[in-house]
Amino acid sequence: RSAARLAVMANGIIDETPEIWGETVSTDSTTVERDYDRFAETGTYDETFDAWGYVGPETAAAILRNYVPRESRILDAACGSGLTGTALANLGYEHIVGIDISTGLLALADRTGAYERLERVDMQALPLPFEDGEFDAVNFIGALSYFETSEILGELCRIVRTGGHVVFSQRDDIMRDRDYDTHLHELERSGCWTRVVVTEPMPYLPHHPGYRDEIEVRYFVFEVR
Repeated sequence: RSAARLAVMANGIIDETPEIWGETVSTDSTTVERDYDRFAETGTYDETFDAWGYVGPETAAAILRNYVPRESRILDAACGSGLTGTALANLGYEHIVGIDISTGLLALADRTGAYERLERVDMQALPLPFEDGEFDAVNFIGALSYFETSEILGELCRIVRTGGHVVFSQRDDIMRDRDYDTHLHELERSGCWTRVVVTEPMPYLPHHPGYRDEIEVRYFVFEVR
């Protein structure tokens, strides 16, 4: 598809699914599921994110590779169409489980061949359907903005073994508006995990008409205690 046609389609999906974009995004799981199913149905999901300059999956996978051995069992939480799972598989990871609320996106993720298993999970409904310490690492990229509180991070800490890692991203504007650093420090003080890496704000969707340079993203690595 031409760049011009993709731009038109990208603007169209933003207009059709306003609740998952902008400064204020929905934290209602039913709304998020509906909008991402609609996005998946366009058949241009991956192409649209590519047109927006999205490099989050590759960035997160490269960061994770510094701390997580290739034989590790990884949960790709909110895996979407499989962009992050594919980035991990390209680095040699073979034991990846993907979960997402959108069945449309899970169907796309299944086509990548990156996952041992895929499952529809509403991550707003806690606890998650996994045992304590079931995974060596969790990768949670590009979706934390859809959660009202940091409770989900404590739950991800639960399902990762001691000494394992949780890698996630958060929009820098939400970090400021919700005083997110305070929530992260509270999780550290509670004994959940120890901070390993926090990046400076980095480009998120630089060609997205509403985000551009105004909305950036930070990446985090925490080691579970």
